[in-house]
Amino acid sequence: MNSEVARLKKAFLFQGLPDEVLEALVQKMTHQKLKKNRPLFHRGDRGDALYIIEEGQVKIVREDEQGGEVVLNHCGPGEAIGEMSLFDQEPRSASVIAVTDSEVLELKRDAFFELLDQRPDVSLVLLQSLSSRLRFASTYIQKAIEWSKKIAEGDYSIMEQMQPERAESDEDKAGQMLSAFFHMVKGVKEREENLKEQVHKLTLVIDEARRKQEFEELTSTEFYANLKLQAKKIREQRKDK
Repeated sequence: MNSEVARLKKAFLFQGLPDEVLEALVQKMTHQKLKKNRPLFHRGDRGDALYIIEEGQVKIVREDEQGGEVVLNHCGPGEAIGEMSLFDQEPRSASVIAVTDSEVLELKRDAFFELLDQRPDVSLVLLQSLSSRLRFASTYIQKAIEWSKKIAEGDYSIMEQMQPERAESDEDKAGQMLSAFFHMVKGVKEREENLKEQVHKLTLVIDEARRKQEFEELTSTEFYANLKLQAKKIREQRKDK
C-alpha cells in the first residue's frame, strides 16, 4: 500500500473503501506545495476540493470581531481538510494557512464524481460514513446541552465521571471532547473568582488608605486646628466652673 492510499484511508469520508477505489482516487489527485505562512484557501472561497496533508503543518483560522486571528485547529500529515465541500460546494468557513513548508494532495469535486459514476457501489460506503458523522454530531449536541445545564447549576461532577482512557462509543468520544472544554471553563471561572477576591481585598486596602489620607488632610487644616483650640477652651471653662 502506497503512502497516499494510507493517508486517504485516515479521512473519515473514505474509511471502509476498498484499496482499489482509494488507488483510483489517488490517481485523480494532484500535488500542491505550500511555503510557510502561505494560505491554502481563505474563508469565503468556493469549496470545490478536498485536501490531504502529506507533509508539514497547517492551521485552520478565523478572524475575531477585532480582526485578530483565532486558531481553530492544527492539522498534520494524513489529516483531511474540506471533505464536505465535495458535496455541498458551500464557501469555506475558515482559512487554512501553512505553519511550515507543506505538501498537500488535492481532490477536485469533478474528479470525485467521475469516480462515483464509474463505481456506484462506493456511494453506499460514503453514505455510511456521513451517517456515522451525523450520529456523532447528534450525540455531541445532546450531551453538550445536558452538560451545559449542569454547569449552569454549578455542578461540575459530571466531568469527573467521563474520563475513559479509550473512547469507543460516540457518547464516550463526545464526553472526552466536552470534558476538555468544560475543564477549561471551570478553570476560567475559578480564575475569575480568585481575581474578584483579589480586587475586593485591594479595594478594601485602597479605601482604608483613602480614609487615612482624608483624615490626615482634615486634621492638618487651620479649621481643624481652630476647632481643637475652641474645644480646649470650652473644656477649661467647664473646669473653672
